[in-house]
Amino acid sequence: MELCDQYLHEIIKVDPTMNDFFLFKEYLTKKGYQPDIYSEKHYNRMHHIDLKYLKILKEKKKEEITIYDKILLRDIKYNIHMETEYEIYMYMPINLNDNILTHYVTECSGGGSYVFEKRKDYLDFMKRLKSLNTITNEILLKMRNGMDEKVCLPQRTVSEMIELIGDILKNRAYDNNSKNKPKEWDKTVEKYLVNNLNKLFTFLLNEYYPSTQKDKIGLCSYRGGKDAYKKIIQYNTFSSIEPKQVYDLGWKELKRLTKEKKRLEKVLKVEDIDESVKKGTFNSEKEIIDSLKKIRTKLQKETYPKYFHGEILDKDLYSIKKVPLESNHMYAYYMPADLMDKKKGTFYINTSKPEDVNKHELYVLSLHEGIPGHHLQIIHQNRSEKPDYLKLGDTGFSEGWALYCENLGDYQDDYEYYFKLNYEILRSMRLILDTSIHYFGWSYEKCFALMKKHKIDTDEGIDKAILRYMNNPGQAITYKIGEKAFLYVRENLLKEGYDIKEIHQMILEKGNYPIEFLVDKYL
Repeated sequence: MELCDQYLHEIIKVDPTMNDFFLFKEYLTKKGYQPDIYSEKHYNRMHHIDLKYLKILKEKKKEEITIYDKILLRDIKYNIHMETEYEIYMYMPINLNDNILTHYVTECSGGGSYVFEKRKDYLDFMKRLKSLNTITNEILLKMRNGMDEKVCLPQRTVSEMIELIGDILKNRAYDNNSKNKPKEWDKTVEKYLVNNLNKLFTFLLNEYYPSTQKDKIGLCSYRGGKDAYKKIIQYNTFSSIEPKQVYDLGWKELKRLTKEKKRLEKVLKVEDIDESVKKGTFNSEKEIIDSLKKIRTKLQKETYPKYFHGEILDKDLYSIKKVPLESNHMYAYYMPADLMDKKKGTFYINTSKPEDVNKHELYVLSLHEGIPGHHLQIIHQNRSEKPDYLKLGDTGFSEGWALYCENLGDYQDDYEYYFKLNYEILRSMRLILDTSIHYFGWSYEKCFALMKKHKIDTDEGIDKAILRYMNNPGQAITYKIGEKAFLYVRENLLKEGYDIKEIHQMILEKGNYPIEFLVDKYL
């Protein structure tokens, strides 16, 4: 067993909920245990494991170090930095995108990664729910400490969190309609999940919100925040990258793509291409799902064989579902299957306002989320013989690959190509916005104005996008930088005489390498 997999098994022993993905038999007896991931006890146990494996790696002879050891060492060094130096996190343990209570809403409803098959599965999960009292108290303690230190979540984030939790409670988004659930299930959910959601809601509304500040939206607003942000983007992309480089690349790409958009406008002979594409919207959720299913078949039968060896069988296709209420702030995303394929990989699309979804944008979204994007890459990764540790995923590789795959589409319709172009403009703009929010100190209004100027989305869509960048620093830049990495690798391998199918096979067989490692391999 590779050292990285030994490490994986040790951290699963500390947090068995990670095994919802792997489903290793030896940890199924711990299925009902949910650790208090915000407690000092949990933090110390994880930190001890990191220090233990750091020592092992440093004592290894140079000739014995594998590529997997290098990946593990990179991850452990970052973990230790986050554990010992990223003080901001200790005051803001949750946010709009990352909140264990809303995560449990998804799981309780049956829409998460936890597999409910037998009565025992429900009973085990009910044991987890009982941990939420302690966890919620720990969250509130840390956030109150943040209030004392004047380190609070942005006001706009807190406002959205209050609205989201209110909607969850009002619409009972946590309800599980399965006939297999035990009779005590609903009472347990009410006692431990609903009561704690109410507790968090009351705290945010009456206590926390008054302590927030409207003008603080990024990491640079806090002591040590700029250094923290720099570490985050270097971990997600390249160890030598600087925020200014990311920012400058964003403007360069935005200029190039805006010029291409103007060219397309002339081809279509329209005065305002953004206004022109507003036609072609949907009337119902069913229309959207049905259209995505047709595109899925087209990608399976036409696009995949053109660029990849073998075939994609019907049993390997992804499911398509609407975004659940607790994730309504998201437009589209992919949730991978577990390693045993008990739950299929799923492409989620927001259908709450069908009129805001354009028929012409579903093709590029399917390339990104489905085949050959996230779904293909992740099922290839999950079924490989690579160490299980690599199957945890790498954001730069995953999002870079998915954006790269948008270039493999057969855009026969000019309006489909428009959306391909517009999404690429958005990914380029993210380089500007993410660095500006967290490093250069832009205001919410300035970010909004930039997106509004380029007519990227509706006002509501722009608001959700900025909230996402505020709450997940460094993630948004991985798309465009990752895509550039894959384009670089492809061009070098084409020069060496490989064909496109061979190149894609080689990339996917590497496993889920950090993009820096992938590029170094082909330098």
